[in-house]
Amino acid sequence: MRILLLTAYYPPELGAPQTRLRETARRLLARGHRVRVVTGPPHYPDGVVRPGYPAWRPTRERIDGLPVVRLPMLARPNGGLRDRLIDQGSFAAAALAALPEVRWSDVVVVESPPLALGASATWLGLAGRRPYLFHVADPWPDFPIAMGALQSPLLQRAAYAVEDLAYRRAALVTTVTPGLVELLGAKPGAAGKVRLLPNGVDTRRFEPRLAPAEARRRLGWPETTLTLVYAGSVGQAQGLATLLEAMTPLAGRDIALHVVGQGIERERLAADARRRGLDAVRFEPSVPADRVPTVLAAADAILVLLRRGPLYEQALPTKLVEGLAAGRPLIVSADGEAAAIVRSSRPAAGLTSPAEDAAALREAIVELAGRSPRSRAAMGRAARAVAESAYDREAIVERLEGYLASIREPRRSR
Repeated sequence: MRILLLTAYYPPELGAPQTRLRETARRLLARGHRVRVVTGPPHYPDGVVRPGYPAWRPTRERIDGLPVVRLPMLARPNGGLRDRLIDQGSFAAAALAALPEVRWSDVVVVESPPLALGASATWLGLAGRRPYLFHVADPWPDFPIAMGALQSPLLQRAAYAVEDLAYRRAALVTTVTPGLVELLGAKPGAAGKVRLLPNGVDTRRFEPRLAPAEARRRLGWPETTLTLVYAGSVGQAQGLATLLEAMTPLAGRDIALHVVGQGIERERLAADARRRGLDAVRFEPSVPADRVPTVLAAADAILVLLRRGPLYEQALPTKLVEGLAAGRPLIVSADGEAAAIVRSSRPAAGLTSPAEDAAALREAIVELAGRSPRSRAAMGRAARAVAESAYDREAIVERLEGYLASIREPRRSR
């Protein structure tokens, strides 16, 4: 097949979605398909376009042997709602110029968020007469409404109208958990066409046999009794204020926390950690995808946090599946799907606590600190087994390939 990937996120930007999309495109290419990517100039998350990439004119390059078309847009930081609307809306408008790429393709994969790409995909699908698969990594506008970021009734109605249009015109809609399949399937525009496509991970990238102390030495991190690692977005959805509250009474317990990543909440949380006197809490910059395995290998336990609420209960964070692949115990402060995945293995792949419950999270940290190295190693092996059996990237790309084949129309019939 000729497959076009339309996405606002793509390397050399850093981040879990960027890594997932790049690995998906590479695997589709390796399976014999021709793949092209249409995206914007790299600028996530700070809104600064990277050197060598003009913001105001289209460019073409090749990454991993794949043609990548970059369209001009109004790059803004991944901050408040206004910046996001400008950033995502401008890319969605620029995406209308991708009609020649759409006509080249047999099928189009559209990544959401941003939701605004649903409107672009609708027009491109009609004008180019090509089917598109709409992949919903996070359900918008439900998420920003639940977080209180999208409060205007007028904007809410407009967002739901775009969502309904994107679903109605899509040949298939995919999303990452069974709960979200059920949620989206209840929407009139998506009824009968929602399929499961979990976040996957390339288990071969990770190094579960690398000793944590050796990984910390490579990173220049100090040695402690227990090293905790949170690697991922530092935004509103994660609720990392709960983590700082949990760590405050543990000051002086020789427990180190490394927060690795960027996001709208990072500076505020770093200032709060300083105010609390949490010297063992270090905020590290984002790292390239090829260094993520070493960062996770340096952990005695990997942290995953989500806020409380029905939508968060159905989420499957990429940091969770990468933590499983790293072969380290997980501490999950969340309700629903993420916690159930960790608890369901035998033995359990880690410890869990309710979302936004700092006292319960602290108890889980203290309990893990008291576990023997043998017990922690057993948790890590269980985590790795879950990643290999349920979230292997190759198997998930094969599933995506089947979905695309099912909606592809024979070129001669157009």
